[in-house]
Amino acid sequence: MPDFFSLIDRQAAIVVSLARTTRAILQGKESVHSVRLLDLEQRRQELRRRNQAALNSPAALTADVGEINWTMEALDRVAAGLFRTARGVDQGGSGPDETSCLMIEAIETATESLRHGYSRLANGSPVAECDADAAMASEQVLGGERWLRFPEAAELEPAALSQPDGELFAEAAGHPAGRRVGRLDELHAKLAAITLEVVKAGAILRNWSRQLAAGWHDRRSCGGGQQARPVWPLMGS
Repeated sequence: MPDFFSLIDRQAAIVVSLARTTRAILQGKESVHSVRLLDLEQRRQELRRRNQAALNSPAALTADVGEINWTMEALDRVAAGLFRTARGVDQGGSGPDETSCLMIEAIETATESLRHGYSRLANGSPVAECDADAAMASEQVLGGERWLRFPEAAELEPAALSQPDGELFAEAAGHPAGRRVGRLDELHAKLAAITLEVVKAGAILRNWSRQLAAGWHDRRSCGGGQQARPVWPLMGS
């Protein structure tokens, strides 16, 4: 069986690095053309190819790896969204925006919580719900009033996370012809859509942990009494 937890951990690490780089670009501390940003995108694409190869391997095809696939897809959408957000930043604009930076920080913190949860599962512990809940709490940074300011996130998510470079501020699908929101509000909408993908990954981790915990308790009740690494066929059952 491929080492899926190692692949997922690398994905999450790329997301954290992209969040930090994007925040630096928003604050004008780094260029949208930085070598680090391009290197992270290349690493994301390479890891995506490796993930697909692992999921399509004969060993993986014998097990139910639904949560693994969903997690990888969610993290890849987050990484792709961050890269395109960074590339779409108007560095000739009005400078850093506090709300945008707070949202980026929430994405970074939530992804670190996800990494902690994945580490628990990799070490054989089915108790990762607290990490999942911490990641899902990132949605709170949006707040009711802020969400009303950029409802376009509902339309941007998830399709807009795969927009071509340079189309960050393109008109959202379904808007009346000629209608555009402000550049800053659309940036917030983009970050909100990315945050919602992180929340989805947290929900997957919580469900994943609960399934593994149920299987672990079942094995203990049958006299096993030992904590082992996750049993892949339990996933999605």
